[in-house]
Amino acid sequence: MAEDGFPAEISVKWTGSGPELRVLFDIGFADVRPDLAALAATDRLAGRLGAALDDFERVGGMFLDRCPGPPAPLWHSLVLRPGEPVSLKAYFGLYRWGMNEREAAVGAAMEILDMGTAWAAASSGVNTGKHELEFFALDLSDAPQSRAKIYYRGAAATVEELNSLAGLARSHDAARAGQAYSALVGGERGDAGEAPLTCLAFRRGCDRAEEATTYLRVASLSRCERDTTERVAALMASEGVPAGPYRKLVDALAPRPLEAFVGLQELVSYRVVGQRADLTTYFRFPVHPVAAVRPTAGHVPRPARRRLRRTVSFPVTIPMSPDE
Repeated sequence: MAEDGFPAEISVKWTGSGPELRVLFDIGFADVRPDLAALAATDRLAGRLGAALDDFERVGGMFLDRCPGPPAPLWHSLVLRPGEPVSLKAYFGLYRWGMNEREAAVGAAMEILDMGTAWAAASSGVNTGKHELEFFALDLSDAPQSRAKIYYRGAAATVEELNSLAGLARSHDAARAGQAYSALVGGERGDAGEAPLTCLAFRRGCDRAEEATTYLRVASLSRCERDTTERVAALMASEGVPAGPYRKLVDALAPRPLEAFVGLQELVSYRVVGQRADLTTYFRFPVHPVAAVRPTAGHVPRPARRRLRRTVSFPVTIPMSPDE
């Protein structure tokens, strides 16, 4: 596993209805043909877990059948909620292509999915000098609420600029989100830290983006894990989300006292949906240096934003049952 957290990353979404666990993974990480390994995995996962591949098969060629250019890396995620079936998502990484190629592939895919009007409205409002199109994702589901998601990476973006981009979505509450961003950033600083991300989510039959999620790279905003944990816990309290399970998880995963290091919690995301706000914490495990990882045509290792300062050992046993 590389220092940037791949080929696997876990995250937990914390809401008033209870947490959900996600696992994002690059299954073709060490394969000679990562694209073929990932496609085969998509079929296996769908067969075992019942995911719907109709939309994936309709648009996958836009990202995988690139001649003469490279196929987009294909990642997957599992979403686990107590008492519910596992759900699946697929992510295409666009970061190896030129900007025109990225825009063209996403535009074509959104037209095929009958989301072209909403995508055109959203993309016209994006400041491409500040926000770079980087990922395209699909819920592998045939449910009416299934989404296509488009991710932008920010460059030296301010909190206000992130709030403006998220405002392209129908459900976004700028005042509430602005307070949440400021709480996570800490202090009076106006910048949003290193390389924040914004996800715009689209559904069929809608004339604009439906939801926006903003990801702050808290490892670049905090002196230590204690800073991050206290900010997240305070925001949870203000949103009416119990912080006890979150604190227990951070303590269980921390290799040493929270004041002594930074980088376990790499990202924290915030999204407003109706009266509810979702917070998600993303955990990275830097147990091997990037140099030790054999590069492949799949994942492109990215340097860790803030590395743990020495090799760490994690607890031998971590409670993972639904009751804990």
